[in-house]
Amino acid sequence: MNDGSSIKPYLIRAVHQWCTDSMYCPHVSVQESGCSGIPAESFKDGEIILNISYQATNDLLIDNETIQFVARFNGVPRKVEIMIGAVVAIFARESGQGLTFIPEVNKTDVADEQGSSVDHPVSQDSQALSIESKRGKPFLKIIK
Repeated sequence: MNDGSSIKPYLIRAVHQWCTDSMYCPHVSVQESGCSGIPAESFKDGEIILNISYQATNDLLIDNETIQFVARFNGVPRKVEIMIGAVVAIFARESGQGLTFIPEVNKTDVADEQGSSVDHPVSQDSQALSIESKRGKPFLKIIK
């Protein structure tokens, strides 16, 4: 995602802030091809839904190119990096309200961006990361 004038990262930050202010739990649905640091077995049909609340992540940073944070997968803390172009949706778990996007990442873009990066566990403490799987067609599910 080389276009610095994209509105997408601003909308992602806005929905995240709205969720936080409303005491909701913000979740993102992302494509596997635009992520690093997430174990491959966590993905279902090439996508994953991640809890990106401040309680579930450490060092959360949502900038114009990536979403970065430290989270635990199977008890192992990992530094996660998600390209903004890989974000399919951001929504509140409790209400299902949020935004969906057209993914802007394909595998050749990711290879160019990441070069030869390797996923490494980190040694920071963080709280558990909620992972929900998707089945079939994309949908938002209200969980109470």
